[in-house]
Amino acid sequence: MTLSAITQIDELTVANLKAIASARAGLTDFGPNQYEEALEALTRSMREEAQLSEQGLMMQSERLLNSLNNRLRKQALLTKYPEILDEQIKVSAIIIGLPRTGSTMFQRLLASHTNFTATYWWETMFPMPLDHEPEGDPSERIAMGEALMEQILGAMQNFEAIHPMDARAHDEEVMMLEHSFVSNVPASAMYVPAYDEWMLSKDQTDSLSELIDYIKILQWQTPERRQQGWILKSPHHLTCTATLLKLFPDALIVMPHRPIDEVMPSWYSMVGTLTRADCNIDDVVVRQAHHWNDRLARNLKDTIAARRSAPERFIDIHYQDLLSRPLEAGKSVFERLGIPFGDDDTEQFKAHMAANKRDDRPPHKHNLADYDITLDRIREIFAFYSEEFAQVFER
Repeated sequence: MTLSAITQIDELTVANLKAIASARAGLTDFGPNQYEEALEALTRSMREEAQLSEQGLMMQSERLLNSLNNRLRKQALLTKYPEILDEQIKVSAIIIGLPRTGSTMFQRLLASHTNFTATYWWETMFPMPLDHEPEGDPSERIAMGEALMEQILGAMQNFEAIHPMDARAHDEEVMMLEHSFVSNVPASAMYVPAYDEWMLSKDQTDSLSELIDYIKILQWQTPERRQQGWILKSPHHLTCTATLLKLFPDALIVMPHRPIDEVMPSWYSMVGTLTRADCNIDDVVVRQAHHWNDRLARNLKDTIAARRSAPERFIDIHYQDLLSRPLEAGKSVFERLGIPFGDDDTEQFKAHMAANKRDDRPPHKHNLADYDITLDRIREIFAFYSEEFAQVFER
């Protein structure tokens, strides 16, 4: 190991990563140390299970180093400007639910309205202002985000057909949770089932509280967001729905739904593409498919239990409505939030939809036979979900 990079898998330790991050940033304070347990669980799983390729080790270790860098810079920023933590954020809605259910499309639609805001992909990766950055001018960080996006897409053939990738677009805040090393990201990009089991066993209050700090930092940098409601979104939130309800007591929880025999093959393809790009496991797409069957079934059962304690906090939206009646879907959220919806609101949504057509991206193609599972088996595993939300699917 050098102080510039991780080059061998046995070098992938918490101590080495912290040393490299500190040397790069010239900082040593990572903030409260609860993140170390998560990073230890993750790096151990990466060493023992992930079988990373040379490219994979480079990409994934750099991802961890970026998160550590953000922790260092976050602590330095809060020390210099402690008033940031006095920012009052308003989270209007949190979109949860299974992946591949239109949640990205819906978040971007809602956040296109002047009433709301959401995180941009580039700022989830680089949320801290640079030392030499002119006030109010994040253009260098935007360029860094675009360069990183280009690198990611270059490593994964045709990924843009699976997920709309745009560094300047609104995207889920899960990458800021990743800076606490508690998120869906590792198990989506690597085969790390032991880490995933560790994460699911832990209370996520600390990591979600850190997410709130990051949102305050973003709002402090762009004061106009103080007048807007935040639209959060991530399938990760299925792992901590009960905690979300406690930490965001005024937020509407939006849960999109799509037939499970459409969701899972699409998700297998996405997570398989992400994982295969960075590892040497021949049957990794099959392993990931079966891991995520168990994982998402568990998450859904926990979420169903959590929402029974506060059913009035939730709104259910069918995927087909997001495709064929997005204006009505958006209006339903406004209505639940008690916000009038008129002609100007309709025009704002129409302008966004006109500029963001699905037809502008290549079609997503996948083959269920690649994952050693049948549609009947998928329906069997998730029968409880289809039954629980039968009224949504029968509309």
